[in-house]
Amino acid sequence: MDTGVVKSAAFAASASRTAPAPAPALSATALRSLLDRLSLAIIVFRGERLVYANPPATRLVNRLRSKFAIELPVMLLDHLAQSRDRLQPADTFTLTAQDNEPFVVNLMELRGRHGDVAFSIREIGTDISTFRERYHLSRRESQVAELVLRGSRNSQIAATLGITPATTKKHLSRIFEKVGVDSRARLVGKLA
Repeated sequence: MDTGVVKSAAFAASASRTAPAPAPALSATALRSLLDRLSLAIIVFRGERLVYANPPATRLVNRLRSKFAIELPVMLLDHLAQSRDRLQPADTFTLTAQDNEPFVVNLMELRGRHGDVAFSIREIGTDISTFRERYHLSRRESQVAELVLRGSRNSQIAATLGITPATTKKHLSRIFEKVGVDSRARLVGKLA
């Protein structure tokens, strides 16, 4: 008998004994409970029908509807229709509200027979405090960074914060140095 075959069989047998058993799937109730507790907005569509929105998603939809008359579910379905030909397991894009409020959106095609699609929506501005702490930005620098994120020009930032355009440039230079970027686009990329 070939000892290589015996060793291979012995290895395969020991590997199968030590391999962890697959975890059982979460129940629909457990999954809903988990999604409801997330701070990230989650919206799920089955076809063109909204089948789930967690509490943060419901708050976001209502805020955009009342503040800007924007129908977020319609915008998401429009994006989905446009991206069907190039849909990949995770498609990330940015949406901007009328006040230049940016959102990072992840699109995920869910496994299963229904062809459900989930969107996670993150409001970038909510991460400014984390960004500020991570890069040791001053309060003013974080205000400037947030306005850059919203698409404001230096003159608009200066007017909004009651500072001169030259001071705005100095703040931006310090922000770029602390964050390790050399342009507004790269700064926005780090924030997103």
